[in-house]
Amino acid sequence: MSKKKEQAEKVARVTVPPEMFACLDDAGENYLLEVELPGVSKRNIELSMHEDLVHVKADRTDVVFLGHLHFPLRVNPKKAEAAFTQGLLTVKVPVKEKRAPPISIKIK
Repeated sequence: MSKKKEQAEKVARVTVPPEMFACLDDAGENYLLEVELPGVSKRNIELSMHEDLVHVKADRTDVVFLGHLHFPLRVNPKKAEAAFTQGLLTVKVPVKEKRAPPISIKIK
């Protein structure tokens, strides 16, 4: 085994949880997910989604960005749009279920 390969294997990889690299915002009829992935190549990103869950995994030589976030409401993953530019993954996901209008509560 070459010395370069041995050194690469000795580098400790750190796993970063989603609360350190992701932000989920409510944008009305959509959720907007922004994921900071500095130094990660687009081909090293795995993004999957379910009706109430998004899962992100991104590998860099020294760091693994790994985690999942729950959407407050069900979403339509088939209509999701994702873009990756300069280390920022942006995902726009349409909300599937409608919010009930606010209810006024009488205070006694």
